[in-house]
Amino acid sequence: MPRKEPAIDMNALRLSARKEVARNYSTSLMSNTKWRTLFKALEASDVDIKGIAVKFLGDSHEWSPVFPGLYPPHAYVDLWPLNVHPLVEIEWIEFRRIVVKTRPNNVPPALLPQDVDAIRTVIEATGKRFPIEVTEQGLRIVGHLK
Repeated sequence: MPRKEPAIDMNALRLSARKEVARNYSTSLMSNTKWRTLFKALEASDVDIKGIAVKFLGDSHEWSPVFPGLYPPHAYVDLWPLNVHPLVEIEWIEFRRIVVKTRPNNVPPALLPQDVDAIRTVIEATGKRFPIEVTEQGLRIVGHLK
C-alpha cells in the first residue's frame, strides 16, 4: 500500500510565520490585502511579467516562481512550483529588469528584458502606497523590515 504523506496544516504554517515576523522583524509593511491588491492589479494589466524573485522569511535563498496565483483563500498565494504559501511569509518580491530563465540540456539561460517602469506604473495606478525600493536589478516590494 502506498504511503500517504501527512497533510500540511496551512493555518499552523501561517501562525508560525506571524510569530517569526513578531520575533525577527521590526515592522511589517504589507498586509494580505495589499499583497492581493498588488498581484490582482498586475494580473489585470497588459504588462508582460516575465518573472519575479521572492525571498521568504528566514530563508537565505531567493526563489523564482511563476506569477502568483490568487485562487487560494485570502491569506495565501500559489507560487508554483513552490506551493501555496501564506502571504505573511513573503519578506520581499522583486521585479527584475533582466529575468534569467534556465533552460534544459546545458543550454545557456535566456536573458529576458522586463519593463519594470510599466510594472511600477500599474502598481502606482492602484492608488495604494506600496513599499517600493529601486534596486540595481529592478523594483522590490518589501513585506517586512528587519
